[in-house]
Amino acid sequence: MKKKITGISLLFLIILCTGCNGTITRDLRHDGFSVSDKFICDEFYPEKKNDTSYKKVKYMTDKNIIDSNGYIYEISLGQLYSNKQNCKKASTSIVVKAIYDNKIIKGTDNKYYYFDSYSLIPETDNSYELYKMLLGENNVVKVMTANTDKGIYYLLKSDGNIYSYTITKADYNSPYKIISRTIAYDKSDYGSNIIDFNYVGDNPSTYIKTEDSIHRMKAINYSDCSKYADVSCIYEMQKDEVINKYKDRIIAYNGKTVITDYKQIFTISE
Repeated sequence: MKKKITGISLLFLIILCTGCNGTITRDLRHDGFSVSDKFICDEFYPEKKNDTSYKKVKYMTDKNIIDSNGYIYEISLGQLYSNKQNCKKASTSIVVKAIYDNKIIKGTDNKYYYFDSYSLIPETDNSYELYKMLLGENNVVKVMTANTDKGIYYLLKSDGNIYSYTITKADYNSPYKIISRTIAYDKSDYGSNIIDFNYVGDNPSTYIKTEDSIHRMKAINYSDCSKYADVSCIYEMQKDEVINKYKDRIIAYNGKTVITDYKQIFTISE
């Protein structure tokens, strides 16, 4: 009898969990995401409900995951590697301290590397001085280009604020110079420290992630701008109620992609 009850209870939990996953899937689809492939990467999933030993995602790009300790993993969404996983540990000893535009990384050795090849950036690189200026401060953890023409860059620092730097140079042979520093996104406006962000202007992939919540750009007139060719979408940074509702079930988010703890990938379709 005891085994029978245990078996019935287990079956009930499986059915309940499956139904819950279906609800999350439906709600994310209503939130502007489409269902994609599965993401198999055992190191980033808990083995059981109360397991806390699995690796945590700090940043996710289209091709990489950086875990909370700064180690790099390569990812392949939609196609497995030979290890039967969608991820594999990168063949590099670099431990990431900061990241710039998902293309340049600063290691804990305070050296700068190309993210695609993990090779050291030489000082002869035309942009080396800019990389050093943007990533050189010890408390900078992430940088995004906000406006190339105006020389505006957003810098997330370890104090939990995102700063706007305007950088210019008089001519090709002149050094870069910081002409202004302001707070672009204040942590006090978002309730807690900002720990990640992406910026691509008025676009659903622009987001701010704090210790407690996720905010992203949403079209406040979506019903009209999605219907009429002559109506432009008007975007506003809003707390995403759906993603926040299920944040404990989401292992990775980068503005374009959501990965849940039941291994389902969702991509922005708005």
